[in-house]
Amino acid sequence: MRLLLFALGLMATSANTMATPRNVQTVSVQLSNDQSGANDNADVAADGRLWSIQSLWRHSPVDMNGFVTATSAQLTGFQQTTHCKIIQAPNVNAELDAERTWVSLNQGKGIQLKLAYITCSD
Repeated sequence: MRLLLFALGLMATSANTMATPRNVQTVSVQLSNDQSGANDNADVAADGRLWSIQSLWRHSPVDMNGFVTATSAQLTGFQQTTHCKIIQAPNVNAELDAERTWVSLNQGKGIQLKLAYITCSD
């Protein structure tokens, strides 16, 4: 009986370990709107997937009338190997890394990032 309980406990522990997703690092990215003075940070999983800017910064200070509007982006929490890219066709293609931690998105003018995505990896 004790052996059966031990085996069941071991199986339950193993199942929990297998069901837990791998530990994914996150990168902290700040979007700023220099025209309004608004800015906000969001944590982006450094897993190489595309994440919608609208979903990450919706209902934040940079959300203006339902659209995220920014003039620049900045890495605020990252590893030396972090690389992020913000893309919105046809005019936004910004890259951030440990050497380039800040980038202007639209030559200092606010741009609505309604169809923009961010991807980060470590």
